Amino acid sequence: MLLRELSFGGILVSPMLVFVLASLLIAAVLRTALHRTGLTRWIWQEAWFDVSLFVIVLALVVRFSTLVS
Repeated sequence: MLLRELSFGGILVSPMLVFVLASLLIAAVLRTALHRTGLTRWIWQEAWFDVSLFVIVLALVVRFSTLVS
């Protein structure tokens, strides 16, 4: 399982921090793609959608990272 601290230059970092940063990047790319295709006009509450998208992407990143290790 990959839930051990990562060492960056002697500093221990939680793997959850790496997962959150990767999820933010992926969610931002997906959000930009939705804006460019015009699909955001079907979204009623954009703030709730952004949070939901981030949580779903974070769950997928954590799940994928445990499958790889």
